[in-house]
Amino acid sequence: MNRTALTLLTTVLLSGCNLPGTGGLFGNFDPVDEDFSRPRPLITAEGALMEECKDTTPLLRQDEVFAHALCLCGDMQEVGQGLVTRSSSTLLGSDPDRGHVGINGSIQVVGNFDVDGTLDVAHGLSGVGSVAIGGDLITNGDVEVTGSWDVGRDVWVAGDLQGVGSISIGRDLYLTGDLNTVGSVDYKVGHLGFAYNGGPCGCGSSEIIDVAGEVAAHQSANDNAKIPSTTGNTELLLENGEFYFEGPAQLVGSSSVVIRGRAKVFVQGDLEAVGTLNFLVEEGAELELWVSGTVSTVGNLSFVTSSDERPRAFKLFMGGVGSSLVNVGNALFTGSVYAPQVDIEYVGNLEVHGSLFANNLSGTGNLTVTYDSDVVAPAACHDEVKGILQTGGN
Repeated sequence: MNRTALTLLTTVLLSGCNLPGTGGLFGNFDPVDEDFSRPRPLITAEGALMEECKDTTPLLRQDEVFAHALCLCGDMQEVGQGLVTRSSSTLLGSDPDRGHVGINGSIQVVGNFDVDGTLDVAHGLSGVGSVAIGGDLITNGDVEVTGSWDVGRDVWVAGDLQGVGSISIGRDLYLTGDLNTVGSVDYKVGHLGFAYNGGPCGCGSSEIIDVAGEVAAHQSANDNAKIPSTTGNTELLLENGEFYFEGPAQLVGSSSVVIRGRAKVFVQGDLEAVGTLNFLVEEGAELELWVSGTVSTVGNLSFVTSSDERPRAFKLFMGGVGSSLVNVGNALFTGSVYAPQVDIEYVGNLEVHGSLFANNLSGTGNLTVTYDSDVVAPAACHDEVKGILQTGGN
């Protein structure tokens, strides 16, 4: 059917009111079909860089987990002013509509919610403020929001849709529960039913990466023989390879750790802090830091040149259970964090260039995540496109 408007105090009961002999329903909601087995759309790891390269190297699990700007195994209790996501590609520039947000729990928001991509919430969304979603809105629970909504594509609600204010849906509405609104609901076509089939973030015991296991495996299989010998409190140089450290003291005892090339660092235990005092990333270099426990405070690394601050240059994997404070006293964090059993907190306004994957998230200010789709590309794919750009396409 053409665009539909549901006005003040519209209440449509979607269960138990099928018209005899038809698939329709009483009221203004008149779905064109009924199918409770149709799957919801899923987010996959992709981006402009991967679309350009010819390399067919399969994605590793540690790349796939960064398919969202923000992915949470638990809840988002954003008590600040709201969440904004955007997306781009460091190498290729504009790459919109990929700032996806996935929440396996629920969202309680007071403020503005502006997602440049799809918002998928497994257990419902509630809050007061304005909601703007460039892609789809998907949830396996009830939606209760007071304010104005604007969804660019489809809305999928396996529950009740309740709102006070205006709801503008760019395409279709898929619904399984009740529709109760005070205000206007504007959409193109209505559909009854769909199958949600699991949360958007891989958080099950068989899905999460065994970070502690990866660290332990590198105790005997590593490239530590490549580390230059040093004496005293001097610089530690790590080039291409995989390096294991028995405890944090072995790693942070140096005045600085210089990353040259692609280095994977595996640390047994917990780290107190990761920030400018620990690591220096040279131009074109990349660091994957695997910590079997947790990192209490996560801050920025140091880059040789500010123009070389690339989100794919730093990926942090935490295998422990606990909490972590991101970027205290620093407005911008560049990199990606995978910590499915760690609660992330932030104080003040936090801007992330990269991707966050955590358990629960809470904060007191604005959270802005600019997703860089380059973070999911395999190294061979990244190098191929970078080489083409440097040679002018020859």
